[in-house]
Amino acid sequence: MVVRVPAFGIHRISHVGLRVSDLDRARLFYVDILGFVEVEKSGDELYLKGVEEGQHHSLVLRKGSEPGLSYIAFRVNSPEDLDRARDYYRSMGLPVSRFSEKGVSDAIAVEDPYGFPLVFYYDMEYTGDLGLKYSQYRGAPPVRLAHVNISLPVRNLDEALRYYIKELGFILTEYFLGDDGSKHAAWVTSYYKHDSHDVALGKTIGKDPGPGFHHVAYIVPEMRDMVRIADILASMGMWDSIERGPGRHGATRAFYFYIRDPDGIRIELYTGDYVILDPDKWKPIEWRFNQARYRSDFWGRPIPDRWREIKPVESIVRGGMKPLEGYTSMMPTIRW
Repeated sequence: MVVRVPAFGIHRISHVGLRVSDLDRARLFYVDILGFVEVEKSGDELYLKGVEEGQHHSLVLRKGSEPGLSYIAFRVNSPEDLDRARDYYRSMGLPVSRFSEKGVSDAIAVEDPYGFPLVFYYDMEYTGDLGLKYSQYRGAPPVRLAHVNISLPVRNLDEALRYYIKELGFILTEYFLGDDGSKHAAWVTSYYKHDSHDVALGKTIGKDPGPGFHHVAYIVPEMRDMVRIADILASMGMWDSIERGPGRHGATRAFYFYIRDPDGIRIELYTGDYVILDPDKWKPIEWRFNQARYRSDFWGRPIPDRWREIKPVESIVRGGMKPLEGYTSMMPTIRW
């Protein structure tokens, strides 16, 4: 059997950049309410992380006129892998540029075949975590970055999975079949991290769909921490920030709670995921269309229509956000 070697080695998902309209309002939500650790503010950027993350940051809030995804960043295995990543995307004729931010001096930004802005780097400054300093914890608090969920402008998700699995080296952990028998959603994880997923992939539907961003997820210590955040938001009159849950997913088996920040960007609080001890032995879990109800929510509760909305992603070529039409199609035809 021929084993294909990935184009370059990805260590894990590292951090996410988001565009927000008001940094002070975003800081109130992410730091004061949710409990993110504020590392530093630099101009129109705010650098945050979870309480157990030693690296400089895992979330960057960047001021912008239109909210959405600025980029998804991955740490590669070695400096040589950063060179391989640069060569790989250039060989495909895709935009590649130098990139730097606080804590990261040597990185590249690319626009992948599906229009997503990705950042790759090897070395980030380490500033230490909060560890046992429980007196400094607030909010949930977020522990560490879990995953991102994105929608691809494709009709055939298998095409994108070949890119993620064969070219980038991710492991397919689970997938969901639509009523037409094709894959409508898939979950992939890196060999280093190998929990249920670093990236969840859906499809964007519409007349002229573009790449879309659904949510970023952070692990919290326990499910009761989700309830605490729900109570805090409700007591502040921020009921519109409470979107879905708490509940348990069938896929991934984890507990979830979806909330919206002041710009409508979706954040998932997440706990109880599994770990794949032997990635080479893993057999992807298939979810059929008739299992959709408890695949999404194991307790069979309905999904609000609002949860299907997605946000635009930034263009590293033109700047600004890319046009977006459509909604996430992870379960486009399910109604109950």
